[in-house]
Amino acid sequence: MKRLLYSIPLMALLAACAAEEPQTLPESNVQSSTVERPVEPVMPESLKGEEVNKLTPAFLSIPKLGIEAPIKQFGLDSKGNMELPQNGKDVAWFEPGFQPGEKGSAVLAGHVDDEKKPAVFFELKKLEPGDQVVLQDGQGKTFTFEVREKVAYEKDDAPLRKIFGPSDKRMLNLITCTGYFDHDIHNYVERLVIYTELIDES
Repeated sequence: MKRLLYSIPLMALLAACAAEEPQTLPESNVQSSTVERPVEPVMPESLKGEEVNKLTPAFLSIPKLGIEAPIKQFGLDSKGNMELPQNGKDVAWFEPGFQPGEKGSAVLAGHVDDEKKPAVFFELKKLEPGDQVVLQDGQGKTFTFEVREKVAYEKDDAPLRKIFGPSDKRMLNLITCTGYFDHDIHNYVERLVIYTELIDES
């Protein structure tokens, strides 16, 4: 079972949401986060002896938003940030954390803008409880998740344990930037998190 790399200081786990500083984009809800504080080391309970149907995500579909995007595996950079794709079309799975299907919080992140144009998670704010998110692996197996909650956090107040940590439910949490872009800190001021729960496997 995957576990978060709590041995690494997660000083800024949620990375920047824009591929470069935006100039003319309208105010967006999607952001990549920089959380400039460590999280308390907490190790989730092992699932030894429990049969778990897991999935290595390769493709993301969000029917309501018309999103169809490839998923790539990412970890942490040298500063403790969650790494993100260099382009605006791919979605990052935090591979050192939980795997979709496990009890715990698997995490996907994506950019809100890319070179002055909307990126893959630009419209993520439009999701509401009851909407569905579908993951598919390389062999065609699919997991369907349902949105439970949508929360925008101040940049420095995102609850890392809730977003990335253990849970008795099989969660998938989607992260991006939101709010306005602060040119003084070169970052968005808020982080948008969509909390979803596994409802179907096929």
